Amino acid sequence: MVVQKIYHCNNEILEWKWSSDNKLMPQPFWTSVFLIDGLLIDAGAPGGVEDLRDFVKSLDSDDMIEKCVITHNHEDHCGGGRMLQEEFKIPVFASKLAIPLLLKEKDYPDYRQMTWGENYQPFKAELLKSSIYSKSGKYLFDVLDTPGHALEQISLIERKQQWAFITDAVMPKYQMIFGRDTDIPEDISLIYQSIKNLYEFTDKMNNLLLFTSGKGILKGRKFLKEKMDEINSLHQEAHKFQVEAKQNGLQGKRLLRYVLKNMFTRENFIGTLTRGGLSHKNLIMSLLEWSIE
Repeated sequence: MVVQKIYHCNNEILEWKWSSDNKLMPQPFWTSVFLIDGLLIDAGAPGGVEDLRDFVKSLDSDDMIEKCVITHNHEDHCGGGRMLQEEFKIPVFASKLAIPLLLKEKDYPDYRQMTWGENYQPFKAELLKSSIYSKSGKYLFDVLDTPGHALEQISLIERKQQWAFITDAVMPKYQMIFGRDTDIPEDISLIYQSIKNLYEFTDKMNNLLLFTSGKGILKGRKFLKEKMDEINSLHQEAHKFQVEAKQNGLQGKRLLRYVLKNMFTRENFIGTLTRGGLSHKNLIMSLLEWSIE
């Protein structure tokens, strides 16, 4: 396994990153947890539970974890929740929508088992309120619903510090999403609305930092505006090519192939690897289901 520790913001934030070192993976696929003044955001992947245990044990008394918040139910964010509860007596909080999902067994595809590990251990999380303090009370995090990647996805925002822990709510680039027939039914229109809500919620935060899971720090509200413009552009483009396809008498799969060819040339390697679970095609279908106003 591969583990990294990265300090941010004058060592106020510790990011612990984990990836499988499976030889079939061409590069690491990272998931992150963040520790800020005793508050842990997310609990890593099932395959990283032993490494997360070692990380918790390595912390000195000043850095000890007081509580954990799960941002959403996907296995790479909640895999260590039960271990934190049972072995370290750390209370784990989640949103109302996430709590019943965390109690369920998880059956996810083999390519994600290879990436994030198997044997997710269900657990009962405590209800997260609309805000949560760090251990010393130094930081107050507002909880903002940011569905799209997951219906229960939340982001944690520290207004004074201008920190937003968005994990998977916003991606660096939009070319693929998970399909409606998977256990991660992403919706590009909801993703867009959540980015817009983040943009409005962080008004006047001129030094905003956006902390993602495994994809680094994204800087500024300008980035959020760029993502909104990017998705709007994809939305318009998909509908334009749909009209062209219909004018050429194309329907169904042939229509989708026409739009795919014009927007992305062809499906990429990840679409093939995931058997269409994560693909350009899913993004196109979601864009077309989202009507043009």
